[in-house]
Amino acid sequence: MKRRLPTRILSITVGFGLLWFSAGSPAQPALETEGDGNVTDDGLHRVDPTIMEAAWVRPDFDLSSYTRVLLMPTAVQFRDVHLGSSDARNIGLADEFPIPEERQERMRELWREAVEAKFAQEDTLEHYAGDGTNLLVVQGFLVDVVSRIPPTSPSSTYTIIKFPWSVVVVLELRDAATAELLARTIDTRHAQGLLEADAAWHQTPDLVDRWAEVLTERLDQLSDLGGRPSATPSWWAPNE
Repeated sequence: MKRRLPTRILSITVGFGLLWFSAGSPAQPALETEGDGNVTDDGLHRVDPTIMEAAWVRPDFDLSSYTRVLLMPTAVQFRDVHLGSSDARNIGLADEFPIPEERQERMRELWREAVEAKFAQEDTLEHYAGDGTNLLVVQGFLVDVVSRIPPTSPSSTYTIIKFPWSVVVVLELRDAATAELLARTIDTRHAQGLLEADAAWHQTPDLVDRWAEVLTERLDQLSDLGGRPSATPSWWAPNE
């Protein structure tokens, strides 16, 4: 069954950003106008997949007028998983498992830190704080997070996992003045590898870092598509 990704209306709050030097208007992106999923409920049109995979933008998508980028707080959403019972037989038949609350909090922390670290890699950009005109709002989500790491079983201390995680990485761009959604990218990622259960948890920070890197890649692609010179650094965020 297909799961519908939640659409979030973001509030514009004080944050941090960068000066983004752009030049000229971009060429109109090639958009898909027919077929299921090519036009979203919020008016975005899918970019030709030969140009950019799994990206949707406004028909008049143009980032050339924006001079600042504001990084908004991130968010993580977990798939609601119910085993029904916790007996060994039921666990053995399941391929998705509930994530304990403490591990959910840890995942949120890892995601926030990873996204901020990707921004912080650009250290040549000027600080910006506050709202204003010509401001592009950027927000990254980790949604439909699924764990395939079974809970520890009293009868077994060694469990091999082939696909420990499945996630969807979402990037959204909005206009700060109007909160209008300008673009969205959606990437599904499946972690693969034969891992012992405890090792899977220990390697999760590295996986989260790779998922955060998807945001930088997609922002760069959207920036090129929407009119930002390719030589312009794309990310910045302050160290806490």
